[in-house]
Amino acid sequence: MKRPALVAFLLYLLSAWLLHAAGLNLAIRLLGGGDAYQAGFPAKLFATTLSPWNPYVQLGQYTFANTQFQPFYPPGLLVLSLFPSTFGYNTFLLLHYALAGLFCYLLCRHFHLDQTSSFFGGLCFLATGFLTGHKGHQAMVTASVWLPLILLFAARHAASGRLRDAALAGLAVALSLLAGFPQVTLYGLLLVAAFWFFRGGRRAVVGLAICGLFAFLLSSLQLFAVADTLPLITRQSLSFTSFSQNFLPSANLLGFLVPNVLGGLYGVPSYALNGELVEVFTYCGLAPLLLALLAPRTRDVWFWVAALAVSLFLTLGITAVQAALFKVPVYNLFRAPARHLHEAGLALSVLAAYGLHHRRRLPWATGLLAISLAAALYAAFRLPVWVSPTLTSGQIEVWRAISTTWPHPTLLYPVLAFAATAACFYLRAPRWLLAAVFLLDVGSVSRSIYDNPDTSNLYGADRRAEVSFLFEEGLDPQTHRILPLDFPLFQTYPLLSMMYGLSVANDYTPMWMSRYQALTGFDLSGSGGEALAPQRQLLSAFSIRYVLARTPASAYAVRRTRLYKEIALSPDGITVFENPTVLPRFRFAKQLLPAADFPASRALLLNPTRFDPDRHTVVEGLSAPETLAPGAILSQKTANNVLSWTVETSGRAFLIVSDTWFPGWTATVDGQPATIHIANGCVRGVFVPSPGRHEIRMSFWPRSLTAGLLATALGLLLLALIICKRKLI
Repeated sequence: MKRPALVAFLLYLLSAWLLHAAGLNLAIRLLGGGDAYQAGFPAKLFATTLSPWNPYVQLGQYTFANTQFQPFYPPGLLVLSLFPSTFGYNTFLLLHYALAGLFCYLLCRHFHLDQTSSFFGGLCFLATGFLTGHKGHQAMVTASVWLPLILLFAARHAASGRLRDAALAGLAVALSLLAGFPQVTLYGLLLVAAFWFFRGGRRAVVGLAICGLFAFLLSSLQLFAVADTLPLITRQSLSFTSFSQNFLPSANLLGFLVPNVLGGLYGVPSYALNGELVEVFTYCGLAPLLLALLAPRTRDVWFWVAALAVSLFLTLGITAVQAALFKVPVYNLFRAPARHLHEAGLALSVLAAYGLHHRRRLPWATGLLAISLAAALYAAFRLPVWVSPTLTSGQIEVWRAISTTWPHPTLLYPVLAFAATAACFYLRAPRWLLAAVFLLDVGSVSRSIYDNPDTSNLYGADRRAEVSFLFEEGLDPQTHRILPLDFPLFQTYPLLSMMYGLSVANDYTPMWMSRYQALTGFDLSGSGGEALAPQRQLLSAFSIRYVLARTPASAYAVRRTRLYKEIALSPDGITVFENPTVLPRFRFAKQLLPAADFPASRALLLNPTRFDPDRHTVVEGLSAPETLAPGAILSQKTANNVLSWTVETSGRAFLIVSDTWFPGWTATVDGQPATIHIANGCVRGVFVPSPGRHEIRMSFWPRSLTAGLLATALGLLLLALIICKRKLI
């Protein structure tokens, strides 16, 4: 890395620390609560195991197919392997904010903008509303930062036609895909394609083809796993309602001027639709808006103006537009049109760099921004009614009592930021002072979106109180599972359970096995556990020993079934129920019931009068009922990807493994291949054909993993040859 770029990177890292981490103990406090605490942090730690199977979520799932686990993302694997702790996660996140700034800086330098203007463009990008608002959605941040680097290599290829640049663009796309949020990558590629054609004309066809080839090869480890899993999960399609969810209401565009125009900051209730403030958070600071108005009217600038306009248009979720886009394959797999703010933020940052480089037409631009700010502040008083007509009068009064009381930050900070920014221009202040004012402007907002949860209770003997309580009650995580019922728990346990080595029946993840979801009735956010409580036969069959409830409503839903034993209230207010009929995770079946297919299997399993998990096991494809000989498990060895048992049976027997059935699992009995059958709708079972002592083994190595390894190796080889050839020449 050349010296100016290295200095810029270090300054961006300092800026990211000032915005998100100053004053925090990074060894304990996690940057960005929400999904970062629920999923991002523990999933990244688990990824360093390089395990293709995760036994701790749902009833087990294919790790490499869960993109947000980032199982092959090199920066994550490197940083979290070196620092497998809260500090490592925080460092990883701050480094990506710094990379966002650096890549945007390099892109602006390619446009022949001076170093200071380019640096400010990168600073604007790392502090955009999208990257700030999604700090808790760590995978969105890490996938986003690669967009300006992809555009840089696209611009280089458009100018020179060099194969190397197109291949490196493919490498950057692959890194964005491996970073864990393909929706962000896809949206960014729409901008990349338009930019490539704009700069390179016909040359873009070849460049995009080469870029696509290398992106496919270098990310195939994950792409093949996703393709292998798509037929078996619920996410292969979305309803139109889900697809259109979390768009940006047009009135919310005022959020570019007034950071709290949607509420949710400084103690004001959130007025964003569905409460998803982070999805529609637009504030990027006032300096970029002013600087964008100063950009010259050149061909390149008009492209970025068009990119900004189109991106914002797509965020609005206009019904007719959404209906057309819903018919586009792949694009229709993703929800939340407001996530196009990613491209809008980059376009605004580049325009700001152009404006600072030229800095013309200052008086009218400042006046226009002042008028817009005044209008936005005035409109903000009435905005709650526009955003959500269903708001209660009490909520509106809370808004007006807090948000419109001078000098509340809602009103004061935008005015101060505007005054300070304008003063920097008119007094010809050093540009570093403008950057400092900008950081104060966006920094006054960034700390108001997320909490910084304490993670000191996630390690060893100091782990969470209810987890210690469960172990004191005798929980064996190799034998039994827990079921967290309500929202405060099912978001916390599934992925945090990887910190404790617990197996959890629920999961907060974008990847739900369709059989499992259809049996349990969980919706795609993981909620709905209360409705599962009466189906004790399912809980017993899936080896769920403890049911946890935090809210009174969830606890009541379990109590009224009269099927569970209420043990006690854990030290931190979680009611713990025990399932008295729970069955072990590994056991021998007594009687097999045939089912032609999954619907027939589901009908049996959900009928407590026909299905007794202690006596019955439903097996798909079986021709007739069968009574089996008993068996005993003499010893067992369990790992993520390999399970083995020494058993003894008195005749033909059937071993049940209450873990998710998936095609990548294979089995042997006494060294001979054995068929794995789908038992109880979604778990695995294998026949033991004869009496005596036997060695049974199950291992997980799907064909998609082999194919992905070969394709990735080929991509790395081709990329190395291209780079080495250039050096030799």
